[in-house]
Amino acid sequence: MEYFVEWLSLTSNLFTIVASGIAIYLFVAKRKTISSLVDVLFNYTYQLTLSEVKEKIERLNEYNAKDPEQCEKIINIFNEIIGQIRGNDNLKTIFAEMLGELESLVADKRRLTEPKKRAAVSELRERLRHLNVKSIDNLVGENE
Repeated sequence: MEYFVEWLSLTSNLFTIVASGIAIYLFVAKRKTISSLVDVLFNYTYQLTLSEVKEKIERLNEYNAKDPEQCEKIINIFNEIIGQIRGNDNLKTIFAEMLGELESLVADKRRLTEPKKRAAVSELRERLRHLNVKSIDNLVGENE
């Protein structure tokens, strides 16, 4: 029985060595493919974040800042957008200037008017469009 356990252990160790060798070979030989796959995954999560922010922006169009009840909902959605932008390092860098404007806009309900809300929504929407195009260009390989 002891001989069988030693033989099984040796076989197991040999399979581990072979599997590790294959993994190292694939990592070295297919480095570009693996790198491309990781880039696609990162781009997918980035696109997912952009689409979530876009959905929140579209929800803002449903509310009017003149109505006090709707104004509260608008502030909550803006705060969600601010939080999502702050939570993403790429977006935080790109939207740094706009974050300050949005924070000051939601800090005081009296400052939030329909024209200011529409201007913020339009600017957010345009920046997101630009980021979508830039992200797709980077994925395809057409860097600016």
